[in-house]
Amino acid sequence: MKFSKLFKVKKGKLGTLKDWFEVLSGDRKDEAIATFEYENVSREVFVLFQGHEGDHYVIGLNEVTGEHKKGDPEVKINREHTKILNECLEPVSDRGEVLLDLNILKVPAEQNIDN
Repeated sequence: MKFSKLFKVKKGKLGTLKDWFEVLSGDRKDEAIATFEYENVSREVFVLFQGHEGDHYVIGLNEVTGEHKKGDPEVKINREHTKILNECLEPVSDRGEVLLDLNILKVPAEQNIDN
C-alpha cells in the first residue's frame, strides 16, 4: 500500500471533484482501470474527510504491484485526471507512510480442511 499526498479541497471545488470521481467510478471506470498496468497499481482509493473547521480533505492510496509510476501523460484520461486534481486540490503534505495495514486472508471453501 502506498499513500499519495494529503490534499485540501480548494474552495468551491468539492462538487467538481466529486463529479469527476463519479465519472471515474462509472462511465469511464474501465478506461481508468486500464491505466493501472502502466502505473504498477492494482487498486486506487481516494477518501474524503470534512475537517472540524468545515474544510474538506482528500487522501489517496494505491496498492502497488511493483515500482509505482505516475500515469502516462500521453493517455487522455491521465491528462484529464491531472488537470482536475490540480484545479480542485491543494497538496498539504509530501507523502504518507503506512503505519498499520491489517488484513484477514479468507480461504476459499474448497481449500478449507474443516469441510
